[in-house]
Amino acid sequence: MIAPSAGVLRRARHLAVAGVAVGLTLAGLAGPATAAPADQHPASAGWTQLDGKWTQIQAGHPHAALNAKTVAEQRQRAATSGGLAPRNQYDLQMAYHGGQDSIGVTTGPPKVYLIYWGSQWGSQSKNADGDTVLSGDPESSAPYQQEFFKGLGTNGDGWSAVMTQYCEGVAAGSTACPAGAPHVGYPQGGTLAGVWVDDKAPAPGSATEPQIAAEAAAAAAHFGNTTAQQNRNVQYVINTSQGTDPDRWLELGYCAWHTFERTSFGTIPYTIMPYLTDNKYCGTNWINPGQRGHLDGYGIIGGHEYAETITDQNAIGGWTDATNQENGDKCAWIPQGSNGGLFNLQLATGTFPVQTTWSNYDHACTGNDPIVANPPLVLSAMCDRTTQPGDPVSVPVIATDATSGRVGYGATGLPAGLSIDQATGVITGHTTATGYHDVHVTASDTQGNRQETRFWWGFFPGRTGCLGVEQFVDAGFENGSATVNGSAMDGAWNPSTYNLITPSSAHQARTGSWYAWLGQNTATDDSIQQWVETTPGYTEETFSFYLNVATTDTATNPEDTLSLELVDQYTGHTLATVRTWSNLDATKDYGFQSVNLTPYVAAEFGSTVAIKLVSHETSGKTAFLIDDTSLRLF
Repeated sequence: MIAPSAGVLRRARHLAVAGVAVGLTLAGLAGPATAAPADQHPASAGWTQLDGKWTQIQAGHPHAALNAKTVAEQRQRAATSGGLAPRNQYDLQMAYHGGQDSIGVTTGPPKVYLIYWGSQWGSQSKNADGDTVLSGDPESSAPYQQEFFKGLGTNGDGWSAVMTQYCEGVAAGSTACPAGAPHVGYPQGGTLAGVWVDDKAPAPGSATEPQIAAEAAAAAAHFGNTTAQQNRNVQYVINTSQGTDPDRWLELGYCAWHTFERTSFGTIPYTIMPYLTDNKYCGTNWINPGQRGHLDGYGIIGGHEYAETITDQNAIGGWTDATNQENGDKCAWIPQGSNGGLFNLQLATGTFPVQTTWSNYDHACTGNDPIVANPPLVLSAMCDRTTQPGDPVSVPVIATDATSGRVGYGATGLPAGLSIDQATGVITGHTTATGYHDVHVTASDTQGNRQETRFWWGFFPGRTGCLGVEQFVDAGFENGSATVNGSAMDGAWNPSTYNLITPSSAHQARTGSWYAWLGQNTATDDSIQQWVETTPGYTEETFSFYLNVATTDTATNPEDTLSLELVDQYTGHTLATVRTWSNLDATKDYGFQSVNLTPYVAAEFGSTVAIKLVSHETSGKTAFLIDDTSLRLF
């Protein structure tokens, strides 16, 4: 996701975990005294008023592009506080997250489908280049956008080559890829695969995330991409017309975002692309002058989201750094002429401004690298998964063949009752087997190329599908929460005040050095929060963490409490208080806590929600210590 350069915050696409509040002053339990900021709702920290209530919008959606205004404000804030604010995280390499639903990156030549959503786009015609032109497009963004995606992979495009260093099929945590791994595909001769003007009805004036997801699924159906194989290496860009406010982009301070959804057509990656010239901080004349320069954002922002999608297709299962920044985020809005800055990319279809993207190979932001070529036959990695015995099975094995020839599939290790279709690669059937099975699948083409991968398949009562990928950023708090002088908070957890996330020796972390210590004062509630997404198509969400309730309170009533809340991103309203702990739950050490959030977020799947831990102190004698959190979608 990309945000405007000064003042726009990155959001997690869907679910956000919000704050925990606790207050303690008792000697031995109280935390170090720190002065609270004069402004309790600074705009620079993401606070905004939505529907009359203060709401903090912070990084949590791994895929939103902040606007230039927001980014500039963040850098200025860090600079004036004495904190280090590099234009990108030079010290943090990108790491692989293990793949989500068997997909980490786009392994074939990327295909982009452009959707112009709603009758507001007006009537359509064709120009001399064969591009769709729309009467409701006063800036002529549509043909510009089409030419950009037509041109990628032409004219010796080294910008697209940077992304080919990333791969899937390696261990989670890997920062480099072996030559034989399935790498990001290079867009030979363009990426534009289709254009659809969906003018059957007006698009919503302020479309919600579930509405946007539904439009992406409708686009897949329109283009006939109704299988997992057909959607394996594609992305859908949902464009909205001038004057609309999809997902409240104007209020929330971003320029675009990308995510994916589970559907009966397989997983579908998509981007929401507002009418970028409606916000001058989303690239208008950022590099180039004149009327064509009005559309600079469609290269800068469009390229940003495209590059992030192909390297983190089913986010966040692909490549991000430890702070959850994708390859585009790390290099956003670096001024033209600076090292790693914006530049004009020369393609066969014209000149388009783009930003650089992060290269682990160069350990820098760059716009040019050698192409890492895939072998002629690429077999997608398979996730470890579980299935209930007796349930019907339909699991696709997906291969991409550079010759577009016939691919044959095989499998060993399948339990009795399951088989693989040699032509389509889909594993089907029923089995009453139990336990884990080590399954090997193969793909081969008519040229003699052969690839193999393996996965563990468990047959047990309970949930069905791929084992969930960790959704939290910095789940164990080891990134810390403040700069050295404590004057600027960083990180994914957005603590309500300083030093809540701490390495203090007054208490102990369960693992590592850092932990969250809530309840350090009685004057205010303490909280930590993180925004994350409830990806469309998932049906179950679980939150777990380790909790140590350290107290000297001998009261027989719950004087000090810790509550788990879910918060709506748009209104700031609490959707539910899921569970509460108190001084009566005292422990001598960390104990495992697991909460099924499904009943509370079922209506929110497809939306960004905040999970909030909030502590409230009356006695000042209780410390709520939290470590090793986890959030999983199934």
